Amino acid sequence: MSDLDPEICNCGALRQAARRVTKLYDDALAPIGLGVNQFSILARLSRVGPSTIQDLARLLVMDRSTLGHLLRPLEKRGLVKLEVSVQDRRSCIVALTPAGKAAVAKARPRWAAAQRRFESAFGKEAAFELRAVLKEVATAEFD
Repeated sequence: MSDLDPEICNCGALRQAARRVTKLYDDALAPIGLGVNQFSILARLSRVGPSTIQDLARLLVMDRSTLGHLLRPLEKRGLVKLEVSVQDRRSCIVALTPAGKAAVAKARPRWAAAQRRFESAFGKEAAFELRAVLKEVATAEFD
């Protein structure tokens, strides 16, 4: 099998691609001190507003405990605040702080530059089609 032959394992191929693309975005965001996972959390909160950790994890297609692990450094940096929900004391609400909003604004141009680099390598339409297929994969039921 040559180095360009498609992987046999779907999971392995997706993980390899994810590591390469993650590095592209992590490198772009590094000067701001954010990784792509952290930026994804902040950007999603910027779009949807305060959310329970459970709802945010579902939106990010992320395990709740993994999200909690990623939120701790963001909270320590003052980019998000966590508060117990007044509606359900068992739930925790996560929200952007003003510093978090500023970090998203500062990171967006760097994220957009990484997006353009990816699209210039694969084509804008191919990148869109890839995102559509990946969205289907992310929401598929594998019963």
